[in-house]
Amino acid sequence: MSKSSEMKNEEVLNSPFSRVYLCPETDQVINCAMGLKHPIDVEALKKAFSNSIILNHPRFCSLIVQNPNGTHQWKRTHVNIDDHFIIYNTTPETKSRDDKEDEESAVNAYLADMAVSSPLSKNKPLWEVHVLLGLKCIVLRVHHALGDGVSLMSMLSTCFGQKKMNGVDGGKDVKNEDCEKRKWKGGLWGIMKSLWFTIVFGLRLLGRVLWVKDEFTIVSGGDGVELWPRKLVTAKFNIRDLKSIKTVIPNATVNDVIMGIICSGLSIFIDAKSAQDLKQRIHLTSILVVNLRQNPFLQIQENISSYSKKESSSCGFSLWGNKFGLVLLPAYCCCGLSSLDQVRTIKAIMDKKKLSYEAHIIYSSLQLLTSFLGPKVASWFCGRVLRNTTMIISNIVGPSEEIAIANNPVEYIRVNITAQRHAITMHMVSYAGKADLQVMVAKDIISDPEFLVKCFQESFLEMKNAF
Repeated sequence: MSKSSEMKNEEVLNSPFSRVYLCPETDQVINCAMGLKHPIDVEALKKAFSNSIILNHPRFCSLIVQNPNGTHQWKRTHVNIDDHFIIYNTTPETKSRDDKEDEESAVNAYLADMAVSSPLSKNKPLWEVHVLLGLKCIVLRVHHALGDGVSLMSMLSTCFGQKKMNGVDGGKDVKNEDCEKRKWKGGLWGIMKSLWFTIVFGLRLLGRVLWVKDEFTIVSGGDGVELWPRKLVTAKFNIRDLKSIKTVIPNATVNDVIMGIICSGLSIFIDAKSAQDLKQRIHLTSILVVNLRQNPFLQIQENISSYSKKESSSCGFSLWGNKFGLVLLPAYCCCGLSSLDQVRTIKAIMDKKKLSYEAHIIYSSLQLLTSFLGPKVASWFCGRVLRNTTMIISNIVGPSEEIAIANNPVEYIRVNITAQRHAITMHMVSYAGKADLQVMVAKDIISDPEFLVKCFQESFLEMKNAF
């Protein structure tokens, strides 16, 4: 590898977001569960990972070393594949007529336990594979400093997929570049609206960092909630159904439909569980994670493939890693609105958000704060936003075609992250025509997330039956 390539590698490995995610306050691990169709052959699984480009990727074969001045540095090292595989003979604790349901509950229980106080060892590269033999499931744990959910899905598709990912079955059905064109389509008036919404949402973000806080509800967290025990339940949807619903509302997206389902379901849940009067709107704020890559469907597949060639190991680094912004999305809860009306309300808000550069403001702010004031200040900034909001939601486009690991077909892909400063977090991944929403809660605050998921399903069915 040339000296210039090494410098580029080091520059990206020490990117601002990587430094922020190494701070204790924002230390995050992505847990990606993949259910396999057949019993797991551990040796074949290790061989599949060993022969993949994962072991050629700089981030997956580097250690984090702390310098005397307190800064972190990435240092290339030899990867012993056995050190990264942890084998468990986990089996369902209960037995019922539906074995798959038992396995799903056991996997979710395992992921919920891993979400609290389960850091990755810094004596080896920051990833590992947990093999749950009795549940036919593997859990790929990757530190967020290595990359975001989009990067992870791209890696899985490149290593184990047969076809390139595309946006046909994805949760996002509008390219980011199309949103950029729409901002300038209105000429001077379009530019003025974009500028106005950017200023308004930017000031709201500043207020959220400084003093503005969501009102307290039964789904609100508290100090230290990130350390509280978790419970995890899965809500399942069909992408075809979500797309059919969005056609009822002109220019709506799948994301609008998903957010409408969540807001409507939360309304039903809060109305049933609390004494609060939902005739008036309850104003909750969700943090919506937005992919800032120009083409979310390409998912940097070709760029990752080039890592297998030493002379091109720096290619595509600008797309790999953490390249996402955050949008503060009001999640109004009001039982007076139908599920489709909730979608219309969300769509009106999201249309304004898309005209603004709110997501880019947060992304750029974190970069500037990290570069000039250090990652601890940027981590404090993130912590304030998390503390003053109610929940976090992400929607990741996964492979549109079925993938296989060691010739063992993957039946589902589900993602969540280690516990946040929220009592409720939701992460959706679309895969092979299905969309699974992982609903993780602090079980001392929301003791029955099964009922919450039932509320989401009820809202979804109401939308389907409305046309």
